[in-house]
Amino acid sequence: MSVIAPVTNISRCSLHDGPGIRTVVYFKGCSLKCEWCHNPETQAFKKQILYAESKCIHCGKCIEICPEHHVIEGNDMHFLREGCSACGRCADACPSLALSLCGEGKTADELVDELKKDQHYYALSGGGVTFSGGECLMYPEFVAEVAKKCRENAIHTAIESAFHVPWENVEAVLPVIDLFFADLKIPDPEKHRRFTGKDNVQIIENIRKLSERAENIILRIPVIPGVNDSAEDIDGFADIIKTFGKGITGVELLKYNNLAEAKYAIAGMEYTKFADNAQADEEMEKLRAALAEKSGRNCFFV
Repeated sequence: MSVIAPVTNISRCSLHDGPGIRTVVYFKGCSLKCEWCHNPETQAFKKQILYAESKCIHCGKCIEICPEHHVIEGNDMHFLREGCSACGRCADACPSLALSLCGEGKTADELVDELKKDQHYYALSGGGVTFSGGECLMYPEFVAEVAKKCRENAIHTAIESAFHVPWENVEAVLPVIDLFFADLKIPDPEKHRRFTGKDNVQIIENIRKLSERAENIILRIPVIPGVNDSAEDIDGFADIIKTFGKGITGVELLKYNNLAEAKYAIAGMEYTKFADNAQADEEMEKLRAALAEKSGRNCFFV
C-alpha cells in the first residue's frame, strides 16, 4: 500500500525553487515555529480549516452542516476555531470558497499522478519538482517514494528543508534528490530558539553531514530586519558556513517581505511584522559582499 502524507498545496509554474519551471509540493507539519514563516498554515501537523473572511457571502450553509456548531457567533458570521474537528464538511458546502480544508492526506501514487501532469513544462525548461513545507523531511519515506518515481519519469527533484529532523530522515532521501535547499536562519543557538522555538545544533550538524555526501546544496538565509542582519550575525553565519563541506554550491540571501500577512488571518494566527518594506538592494549587497568575503563562498541575494 502506498504511504500517505498531508499535503497543503501543489503550486505549479514556480520559478524560484530550483532550475526551470517547477511544481512545488507543500507538506503540513514543522518542528520549528519561525516568527516570519511564509506558510503558517503548514506549521501544525493536524488538518485545519482555513477561513478567508473577505470571501464569505454569509449564505449560512456552513452553519447548517457543521456537526460541532462552531461557525456562528451572535448575529454575524464567524468561524470559531475552538472545538473545530476539521471534518471539512463546511468547506465542501461553501459556495464562495471562503472555507477550505488544509492538510488532506495524499498517497504517493496520487501525488505522482499530479506531478506528471506538468512533465511538458519540466522538459521544455529543465524544471522539475520541489518538496517544501512545513517540513517535507518529516515524511522521509513518502518523499523518497515520490522522488524515486519522479526520477523514473526523468523529472528533476529538489528539497527545501530547515533540516531540524533526525539525520536518518535526510539519509532516506539522499539517493533520489538532485538539489537541496538548506535553510540557515540565525547563527546563535539561543537566539535561534527565541525566534523559531528550537536551537540550531541539529540543523547545523545535519547540513554539515549533508555537505560531505551530496554535491548540489544551496544555503538559504532569510534576512529578517533586526533579527539576523547585524555584523555579528554575518560573522556567525560565516563561521558556520566555513565548517561545511564541498557540497555547498552557493549561499542565497532572501529579502524580507510581508506577503504572508493575509495567510495568518486566514489561519487564525497572530502575525509579527519585522519591517514595512523589503531591504534596498544596496543594503543586501553589503550583506552579500561581507558574507562572501568572510565565508569564502559564492553568495547572492534575491
